[in-house]
Amino acid sequence: MSAQRRWQHHGFRRFFQGAAPDVVGLLVARGDISVLATAAFLEWSRGSGSAEALTALESQTDQARPKLLAALRSALVTPIDQEDVYVLSERCDRVVNVVRDITVEAEALAWRPDRHAALMAGHLHDGMPALVDGFAKLRHDFDQAGVAADQARAQARSVVGRYWDAIAAIYRSDDLQAAVIGRELYRPCTSARAADRLEAVADRLWYVVLADV
Repeated sequence: MSAQRRWQHHGFRRFFQGAAPDVVGLLVARGDISVLATAAFLEWSRGSGSAEALTALESQTDQARPKLLAALRSALVTPIDQEDVYVLSERCDRVVNVVRDITVEAEALAWRPDRHAALMAGHLHDGMPALVDGFAKLRHDFDQAGVAADQARAQARSVVGRYWDAIAAIYRSDDLQAAVIGRELYRPCTSARAADRLEAVADRLWYVVLADV
């Protein structure tokens, strides 16, 4: 984007900003629900909490969706592209869906999370508040939004590292049944699902940062 086009783009954005819905605020609010969900998942992974708590939070994300969509449809100009707001929100919802599914499946199999599961959940939870902080930074500090995206990506990669530690422990276990079930339930926390989806939010956040250059 040329300097003149960039000036015009930001000028029109500032002109309409006062009357526009606070779509960044709505994005942050939806992200906050995702933070609560990863916190509930961490609590469950440490031996307390329940799948029902995750199901309730997933329902909250569904209830918040129409408000955000209505704001996006009514806004003439938004601080960031409307598609980016939608994608960031939808990718956060996917993280919530995954952690809810893990708890439901584990309880159906009567499997209790162990130390490795708790460590993976801890990194997953640490990544989500970083992302939501990055969303808030989109109002005034795109550089710091990029920093937040990097922090979330680092946490997602740490989940994968913990996964391999867990797999190594499984092969040293004498309880074959618990080992097999554990392996199947560790995997959704890693690159196949939860960590990968967390990193996908971080990648899109960086895309938004770069698009503003």
